Amino acid sequence: MDFQYTKDRIVLGGKHLTLLDDFVIGFIRVLEPHTPYVIVSGYVAILFGRSRGTEDIDILIPPLGRESFDKLHATLLSEGYEFLNAEDAGGLWEMLRQHMGIRVAQKDRFIPNIELKFLKDEVDRRVFSGRVLLDIPGAGLYISPVDIQIAYKLYLGSEKDIEDALYLYEIFKNDLDRTELKTWMETFRVRGDDYGIEL
Repeated sequence: MDFQYTKDRIVLGGKHLTLLDDFVIGFIRVLEPHTPYVIVSGYVAILFGRSRGTEDIDILIPPLGRESFDKLHATLLSEGYEFLNAEDAGGLWEMLRQHMGIRVAQKDRFIPNIELKFLKDEVDRRVFSGRVLLDIPGAGLYISPVDIQIAYKLYLGSEKDIEDALYLYEIFKNDLDRTELKTWMETFRVRGDDYGIEL
């Protein structure tokens, strides 16, 4: 894979954009004028070529006030999206305030969908403050720092999550800050020894 890596930017050349990528890029273009964001979880590995399915793309945003959220809500509806939760704008905002995710999809299409959440804790805030700009053909997307992503996926512990972590590690093992990775693995109380992740 052809990429250039720095702590706050990854340039990924020659990537073929999939329908899923087009969906995410389209959503981000609507979202960005309203709020900054960071993409986390499984889609990050998919962006770098991991072949696996996903139904949802997890996106974190800073907490929005009711008026700001209402504007985002109205814009998404006018741009052909719909909310899969049954609540109205006020109910969706309350769900976000209670640290629940709300789901957004293109109208009359349930899959794929975006799971949108407010930042809820110190880990979320660190992910957001350390977000990395991923340059891909025709777009720029902000994603979770790779070292946090690897440690968090090991912490989640499902077979798919561990495979995501190992996939990202194999791609970036020569570029990662080992001290940073070790810190995050200690934070999540996970070890990489069993999987060949060397610190």
